[in-house]
Formats: sequence, C-alpha cells, structure tokens
Amino acid sequence: MPPRVIVRIEVTKQARDEIDRLTEKLGMTYLSIHSRLVEWLSAQPDQIRAAVLQHFPAKVKGDIARLILKNMRGSRASSNSKAAASR
Repeated sequence: MPPRVIVRIEVTKQARDEIDRLTEKLGMTYLSIHSRLVEWLSAQPDQIRAAVLQHFPAKVKGDIARLILKNMRGSRASSNSKAAASR
C-alpha cells in the first residue's frame, strides 16, 4: 500500500453528528468515511469537483448540473462511437 498522509479537517457540530450517524449505519469509522470521500473527490474531473465544492458563480448555480450532465453525455457518446468504430 502506498504511504498515507494524515490530514486534519474541521466540520460543524451538525456535520459531525450526521457523520456519526453514518458511521453507525454503515459500520465504518469516521476516518474511513473521510478518506473515501477525499479519495473520490480527488479522482473526479474538474467540473464535478467545482460542483461538489460549489466553486462557481451563484448566478449560474441552477445551470451547473445541466451543463455537467450535457458534457458527460457528450463524452460518453464520443467514447461509445469510438468504441463502435474500432470493432
């Protein structure tokens, strides 16, 4: 296993309470939930990261999901047509 790094985070009391409920429900530790979330987020494309972190202007907030899905469909269609052409 590659070396691991310990990162400290700060969350609100409400967030901590919700995560505590989640740890009980899933039988996971607090650390394992946070590790998986950070690993998942770090592997996402920039568009997904920006949406999850709400790193975009408020005036386009309503359009973000639609734009991301449109781009993802376009990427998937492009990948599918390339795969079909190679057969």
